Amino acid sequence: MSNPKFQVKTRLTPPTPTQPVKQAPAGTFSDEQIRVRAYQIFESSDRTNKHPDADWFQAQTELMEMVGGK
Repeated sequence: MSNPKFQVKTRLTPPTPTQPVKQAPAGTFSDEQIRVRAYQIFESSDRTNKHPDADWFQAQTELMEMVGGK
């Protein structure tokens, strides 16, 4: 086996920067937040409202209006 005259060192490359995490716009709410508000709407109708989709849409609309969205 021959003895090399120089040593090769592996060069570590710095990690590539990752993309910044995109945050949801201020007017975006989690399903949990919308669900809670939709349930409050259902409760306020004495549990007689049988339109969960309408309650969900109303909850989304109200939350958006709270932050100035439309």
